[in-house]
Formats: sequence, C-alpha cells, structure tokens
Amino acid sequence: MHYLVAQGLFRPLDVVVIVLNVAAMVGIGIYCARKTRSSEGYFLANRSMPGWVVGFSLMATIVSSMTFLSHPGATYKDDWRFMPAHVLVLLPAILAYFIFMPFFRQGHVRSAYEYLENRFGTWARMYGAFSFLMTHMFRTGVILYVVSIPFQQMSGLELRDVIIILGVLVAIYTIAGGLEAVIWTDLLQGIALIGGGLICIPIIAGLMPGGLGQIFSEAYEGGKFGVGSTKFTFSEKTVWAIILTYQFIFLRLLCTDQGTVQRYLAMKTDDSARRGFFLGIVLTVPVWLYFAFVGTALFVYYNNYPDEMIDGISPEGVFPHFTLTKVPAGLAGFVIAGLLAAAMSTLDSSINASAATVTNDFYRRFFRSPRSERHYLRFGRWASLFFSVLMIVVALVIDYYRTETLLEMQTIIYPIVGGGLVSLFLLGFFCTRVGNTAALIATFSTLFLIIAWVLLDTDAGRNALPHLANVLPDNFWIGIIPYAFLLIFGYSLSFIVSREPGKNLAGLTIWTKGQAKVKPE
Repeated sequence: MHYLVAQGLFRPLDVVVIVLNVAAMVGIGIYCARKTRSSEGYFLANRSMPGWVVGFSLMATIVSSMTFLSHPGATYKDDWRFMPAHVLVLLPAILAYFIFMPFFRQGHVRSAYEYLENRFGTWARMYGAFSFLMTHMFRTGVILYVVSIPFQQMSGLELRDVIIILGVLVAIYTIAGGLEAVIWTDLLQGIALIGGGLICIPIIAGLMPGGLGQIFSEAYEGGKFGVGSTKFTFSEKTVWAIILTYQFIFLRLLCTDQGTVQRYLAMKTDDSARRGFFLGIVLTVPVWLYFAFVGTALFVYYNNYPDEMIDGISPEGVFPHFTLTKVPAGLAGFVIAGLLAAAMSTLDSSINASAATVTNDFYRRFFRSPRSERHYLRFGRWASLFFSVLMIVVALVIDYYRTETLLEMQTIIYPIVGGGLVSLFLLGFFCTRVGNTAALIATFSTLFLIIAWVLLDTDAGRNALPHLANVLPDNFWIGIIPYAFLLIFGYSLSFIVSREPGKNLAGLTIWTKGQAKVKPE
C-alpha cells in the first residue's frame, strides 16, 4: 500500500468515486429484482421500456470497455487501421433498422433463434443458440480481463484476484434484476463512459506545449492516422480485410445477436424502437472515433515525455496508467468509473442474453411439461449465475495465454466461434428457394472449413500439410471467407436440393413477411 501511495496510483478520492458508481449499479439491480415476477419481465423487461433509454443502452453495450481500452491501445501501438471498419457500421445498421428489427418485433418471439427453427428446423435453432453462447462466452471473458487491468494497476492486487472481484460484482446486480436492471444501469454507465472519456483529451492537450495542434501534427508526421496496408491481397491484414470482417461482426451484433434482439423486443412501441435504435447508432460512431484519438494523443504525449513505467505495460494498459498518474484525483476516479461502466454494460447484457438463450432455446424448448413463469424466472437466475462463473474462468484463461493485442484477438476469434451464423440468417431472410437440407449441408460444410483452417494454422498443421498451410490467407480472412462460402454454397445447393415440399414460408422471409406473422411458441 505504501508503494501505491508513493507512486500516486492509489488515491482515496478515486476509490470513493468508483465505489459510489458500483453501489449505484448494485442498488438498481436489487430494486429491479423486487419488481420482477416472471421470465418475460426478467428477459424482456415486460416489453415496456422507453425507446431512448434502450437506445442509450444499445450504445453502451456496443461500445463496451473494448472501446475504452482496446481502441486507444490499438491506435497507440499502430494506427487507425480499424476505424474505417467501425465507421462503416452504418451499413449493417441500415439492414438492421429496415429488415431485422421490424421482423423480430412483428414475430413476438422470445429469442432470435426461434426464427431459425421456424425457417429451417430444430437443428438450426440449436446451432444458432450454441454459436451465440460460444461467442459471448469468449466476449465476456475478454471484457472482464480488459477492465481488470487498470484496477490491478490501481490496487496492486494480483490480476486474477481483480478479475474475480469484478466478476462477482457484475454478477450480483445482473442475476438479481434481469434485463430491466441491465438497461437502466446501461443508461448511467453510458453517461459515465462518455463523461469519463471527454475528460482525457483536454488534459493531454493541456500537458503539451502546442496543445491539440501539436498532437495532430506530430501524429500525422508519425503516420499514426494511417490505415495500414491498402493492397488487394489475401496474404496480409489489409484495411480491406478488416473492413469486410467487421461488416460480418456488426451484422451479427445488430441483426442476429440475442442481446440486441432482446433490446428490440423490450421497447414499448415500434416508433420508440426506431427512435431508440437510431439514437444508439448515432452515439456509437463518435464515441469510437474519440477513443481512437485518445490512443493517438497518448502516443504523442509519451513520445515527448517518455515514461519508463510504460515499457512493460500492454498497449491496453497505457490509457489507465496515464489516467492514474496524470489525471487529478477524483477526476481519475470518474474516468476509471467510466471504464468500469463500459465493461459492466456489456457484461451484464451478455450474461442476461446467454441466460435467456439457455432458458428459452434449450430448457423451455425441450422440457415442455407445464411450468410457471416463476419457475422459468428461477431457472434464468441460475443460468445467469452459471454464465457469470464461466465469464470469470475465461478471463483467467486469457490472462494466462494472451499474446496479441485484444482488438486483433477478438477480431479473429469472433468469426471462429460464430460459425457463419449471420449467413444462415441471411439465407433464411432473403432466399426463398433455400430449404432445410441445403441450409444444413452448407452450414456444417462451413463449420468444417473453419475447423480445418484453424488446425492448418497451427504448428502441427503446418508441419503435416506444409504446402496447403502455405497458401492459407492471412487469419483475418477467416472472418470473411467462411461467411461468403456459406451464402454462396447454400444458395447454389438450392438448385440441386430443392426446398422441402409443403413448407410454408408465410411470414418467414422479406418476400413473404406480409402473408402472416410468425407465431410465438
């Protein structure tokens, strides 16, 4: 403790601000728990939330602590190569706004994957639900790991101890309050995220003799605003590979992710849903750009004022280090509270959505004996506890094995665990001729392609099949090629394997959505 005080990393005023923030989150969770009486209330907030609140919650969940730390970390270490892809989130957002959100709202579903069962059969629902759970198992672990870094620097505790403590705190209010608690806490967390970030650039600029002008000029001269390689090649991590990869990531997040679909369904009216979605997307892009600039500004600052303490720090740890050493006490606590808020807003959403998926797509689906809503509520809370524990375990594993920057790692891992799920939805929505058999063959062929690619990219794979391994594209392309393969192969198969006779597509594609509504279970 004396060491921490001497280094200026432990300041009581910062701790007070952070503790008050955490107490507010837990308090909201406990309050909402007293109002929650059914699984519908726990997972969908009784479909009665104001659109603007849900829109803010959507922004906070999309942004997450990956923006707060990984974006500054990436631009500090490299350049702005990830930012064109993030700005182009507007393209998947258009598809979500006009097609997916209205479609899910008119269907009165509990889960995004109910649609897949109606369109292609039980296997598709199970595949979609399992793919979602795998994605969020990894995502929650990464985010919990990220947010633990500054608290480890601040407290002096072992990183694994910080991971466990923060994981337990998030679990308490998420398990208690359900989606309503998640959305209301996300509102406060989104405000803390934006407010905490806005503090930093003026402070960095104030420490530079030339202010903002010096930051822009030196960053430009150092190539920090570049976007990496612009070659059209499969052998490098080019800006085109990043852009295409993120188009599929954002399609998954905005169009088929259960956490996002829950928000679509939680809003009270269609008009409020449209306004809420628009607000969430409009807020997201400027936040991404701002935090990318924070990393660039930190590069310029430490290039002028070297600090030997950052030599052994990961890129994601530079921003917290600056906050704890250069931002005044109290204000630094608010910045770290913003970081914590960003993490909690994503973790609570993922835990609740994962519990909803297990409850609705597995337990409610296969155990059809009559159960009360209170029974499903209890089961949902136990499922939330399970995923909270799993989140902590994954974060500890990442701490042990992590080698790359977190933004690079998540960009590669998400498509692998996603298993081409977005393309399966797209086939269902847009291609009336694709039936169950064609979709099944294409999906599991894609899964085989992903597994083979991952194995070939290992040392054992390269030694066993060197000629084949040498022609593999850069691993960033694993977020593009399998998705394109599933779409093209699935549609092509529909000319060989026709759709099952008698299959009624009323209300299941964009071409037949006006014929009838998808019936709830």
